Amino acid sequence: MKIETHENKYVKQCLNCESEVTSMNEEHLFCTQCGFPIRNECTGTSKFNSGYGNEPLTHEEDEYPLEPTDAFCPKCSAESLFNQRGLIEVKYPRVEIINPPVSSGGEPFY
Repeated sequence: MKIETHENKYVKQCLNCESEVTSMNEEHLFCTQCGFPIRNECTGTSKFNSGYGNEPLTHEEDEYPLEPTDAFCPKCSAESLFNQRGLIEVKYPRVEIINPPVSSGGEPFY
């Protein structure tokens, strides 16, 4: 899937509502018509999470732009913003293994 972008990796057309993206302001990350992101970024930065608990910070930078078709960051494997919002097709989604809850007797609940 080819997604056209401006020089700064902003998409030329919103992937959600298909509105034309004309603003090149680095502070404008979301579509003014529907609120969806207009530039794909790594979510492993302080811009998108706090760094506490299950939200590790994987980049020292505040933002880490990605190609619009990247589902995961090539530097840290964190989910991309477009992937998180369901804006791109992901051939191999991340699988998380969840351990079943355990009762106080040590037996798993079923």
